[in-house]
Amino acid sequence: LPTGKGEEQALAGTVLPLLCLQMGSGPEGEEVFRSLKPLLVSVLTDSTASPSARQSCATALGMCCYIAAADLE
Repeated sequence: LPTGKGEEQALAGTVLPLLCLQMGSGPEGEEVFRSLKPLLVSVLTDSTASPSARQSCATALGMCCYIAAADLE
């Protein structure tokens, strides 16, 4: 995600919840979420990222967290 720009980041943010959904709420889904979370957060907090990329990553983070995060916090 960080190496892409604008539209690529936004598209990745659209696809990642689908990946989490496909992997499910088991150990595989949790591992995918754990590996994606830092990337999503880095784009989300990057003030130079495009608004569409930030919005897409925020949605992806929320959806993946809802689907696959084992830790309730």
